[in-house]
Amino acid sequence: MKQILALALALTVGAIPSGARMVRGFESASDDTLGFKVDSIDYRKDLTRVYGRLTGRPHTSARIDGVSMTVGASPARECTDIDGVDFNRYFQWEDGGEIGVELDFAPVKPARSGRVTFATPRGKSVTSWQTTGKKK
Repeated sequence: MKQILALALALTVGAIPSGARMVRGFESASDDTLGFKVDSIDYRKDLTRVYGRLTGRPHTSARIDGVSMTVGASPARECTDIDGVDFNRYFQWEDGGEIGVELDFAPVKPARSGRVTFATPRGKSVTSWQTTGKKK
C-alpha cells in the first residue's frame, strides 16, 4: 500500500508544471534565403524551444547546417537539437510548402523580439520575430 501511495504522489508531483511559459502570437520576417515562421516559444528553466514552420517552394530542396538565436543584448545561443529535419542533410518541401520544426536552445528569458539565424549552403538566413501582443 505504501508503494502505491508513493507512486501516486510521484506521478502527481511530476504533473505539476515546472514554471514553463508558452508564448504564442508572433510576427516573423525572413530574408529570401530560407523562410521561417515562428508559431510559439516555450520558455523553460532547462531550455527554450521555438516551434515554427520552414516555408519554401513545393518540390524543391534545402539544407540547414546550424541555427542560432539572439534575444535582446544576450549572446547568440546555438541550437542544440532540431526536430522535423536533420542538420547537414537535404530535405524537400512537399505539396504544402511547409515543414513543422522544433528548435531547442539554452534557456533565455522571455522576450518581445529576437532573431533566428540559419546556416545554409546558400549562406546565412535571418528571421526576425516579435510578439503581436494578441492572445490566441
